[in-house]
Amino acid sequence: MNKSKVIMSALLGASLSMGAFASEFDLDGFTTKIEDGRLWVFEAGSENLAFFEKHGEPAKQFSNIGADPNGMTLKAASQETLDSYIKAMKK
Repeated sequence: MNKSKVIMSALLGASLSMGAFASEFDLDGFTTKIEDGRLWVFEAGSENLAFFEKHGEPAKQFSNIGADPNGMTLKAASQETLDSYIKAMKK
């Protein structure tokens, strides 16, 4: 593999691991992050989002397996946030 392909592969891997493409799943009032192939959902500007960005996954978490239109598992720090996001997806 030539040097430019190695660099591009490294950049792509780094951006995927940081959730760079999650913004395509953001909805009005919600911020999303992709972590380990799962879509984390947060209310925009929430304490849960700030905690996730600083410390990673919270100990208490809720999941809805395959609920994303692409079949991704949705995760959130509260069931209410998860339910609200799913309702907003259907609008």
